[in-house]
Amino acid sequence: MDNSPGSQPAAGAPTAMTPFRHILYDVWVEDAQVLERVGPIREMMLEAARRSKALILDSYFHQFDPHGVTGVVLIAQSHLSIHTWSEDAYAAIDLFTYSHMDPDAAIGYIREQLRPVRERQTDLTRGGAS
Repeated sequence: MDNSPGSQPAAGAPTAMTPFRHILYDVWVEDAQVLERVGPIREMMLEAARRSKALILDSYFHQFDPHGVTGVVLIAQSHLSIHTWSEDAYAAIDLFTYSHMDPDAAIGYIREQLRPVRERQTDLTRGGAS
């Protein structure tokens, strides 16, 4: 991105004045096996990004031994990430974005897939005009 004086951001690109939405989504599940392996978690997170109409740039997921996953989906709008602790039947999901996508569609899809017995969603507004 060109930050030189007089440069203009691309149409629709965020600026320091753009309000960003940061969703922290904690879930506790009945079946902890859904949180153990990279394959299903990766597919769920990529599909969540697709359903939100985000532009996927890349992704990386790591399998812990004996179980547990950490991963991130890089999107043009920022990122989706997940960290699982299957021994506690818990996952921490983070979605940071600006406009031009539907973060509620991503969270809704993740909710459908994980079927939490307990959940907590915290919505934060970051950036924007001060």
